[in-house]
Amino acid sequence: MPSAPPPAKTVEIPSRRFGRYVLRSRLGSGGMAEVFLAETQDEKGAPFKVALKLMRKGVSAEAFADEADLMGLLEHPNLIRRLEIGEAFGRYFIAMEFQLGGDLEGLLRVHREQGRTLPPILGAYVCIEVLRALAYFHQARTRSGRPLELIHGDVNPANIFFSGQCEVKLGDFGVARARGLDLGPEQGVTAGKLHYLSPEQTRGDSETQASDLFSLGIVLHELVLGVLPFAPDSEDPDKVMAAIRSAKLNLPDTLDKALAAILRKALAPDLTQRYRTAGEFAGALFGWALDTGQPFGSRELQASMQQALSLALWEREKGGK
Repeated sequence: MPSAPPPAKTVEIPSRRFGRYVLRSRLGSGGMAEVFLAETQDEKGAPFKVALKLMRKGVSAEAFADEADLMGLLEHPNLIRRLEIGEAFGRYFIAMEFQLGGDLEGLLRVHREQGRTLPPILGAYVCIEVLRALAYFHQARTRSGRPLELIHGDVNPANIFFSGQCEVKLGDFGVARARGLDLGPEQGVTAGKLHYLSPEQTRGDSETQASDLFSLGIVLHELVLGVLPFAPDSEDPDKVMAAIRSAKLNLPDTLDKALAAILRKALAPDLTQRYRTAGEFAGALFGWALDTGQPFGSRELQASMQQALSLALWEREKGGK
């Protein structure tokens, strides 16, 4: 299906060939790594695409090993799958399955450019699928059966991906914490994308799995209403974090009352007032979705994505005439 990936950028590494991978374009960049669209061949010589995460020089081998090992432990249809780990040109890399449908951040950007929002029922579907991933993630165990007590720590639209068939997948475990093991950044270090932090992250307090649910509540608000809930027009960290800590919601009267109640619970500043588990959050959304009587699923999401991306392409072509 058509997608709207970010414009290709110059590949700033010693060679366009990185080990057995040929780099095509940069998909994203963060503090610890860059992610590239790359091509390689399978055992039969057939070409296929991967997302290649290259750790920046200076990133410790321990930090790389933590993320790579965690990805190797996890296997779920709603999580990005690790294909290979290695090192080339003095940089560690993780090869991951490439998602043809792009990410939620790109889809939201296209809708904003068109002055549109996704239908609320599809926003609920996307979040239910992410909650499937989080339910598994939060309950994951080591191979010996020891609970990992995982916290993702960076749930935001740039880390929610779509396959070519619009399957929803959660990725990027670079700042994940395992409370049951010595894994991930130390507590008190603010991680995650600014507008999607939980109140406890902004204070540097210990995170819990409810912190991930709060971040997803922000994503749900953005999907349903087309705008971030807290200081949406500001990039001032102090102002944004203060707004998140107060967590004052201003929901429109036109919003479905049951859906508004779900948002208020997901975005409660007090941990004890939020959904306790991903399953509880998903159950509330699923019940609301069924009560609407509207069809929702990957087929409806794919149709909405195709409509938005086709309109974006038409508008770009019209503007170039």
